[in-house]
Amino acid sequence: MYRTALALVLSTQAAAALAGACSITGTAFDAGGRPARDAVVRLTDLQTRQVYYSAADTNAAFLFTGLDAGGSGRYRIELISPPTIVTGTKIPTRSIVGTTREFGCTSGARQDVHAQVY
Repeated sequence: MYRTALALVLSTQAAAALAGACSITGTAFDAGGRPARDAVVRLTDLQTRQVYYSAADTNAAFLFTGLDAGGSGRYRIELISPPTIVTGTKIPTRSIVGTTREFGCTSGARQDVHAQVY
């Protein structure tokens, strides 16, 4: 009896947690407007400063799941360059080549990110 009640409470809490979650999908594009296959995409929660990473697939699509869909969750997506070696160092560095505007996460949110020419 105790186990059944505990399982019921835990499953109710898990369902409530999933109801407050959302996912974000999108496509990464290079500076020429072509899909940026295998690009690194970074999602930043602007309130908590927590960072999530995803790799675009062969169709340049990316996905972030399990995000807070609450009204306070504000996010930004950035397209990260491939690693390059800076002259005189052996440390690969990356830079931000594209970014989205700040947005809220709602169920099924979609954000495309385009590389920018600097």
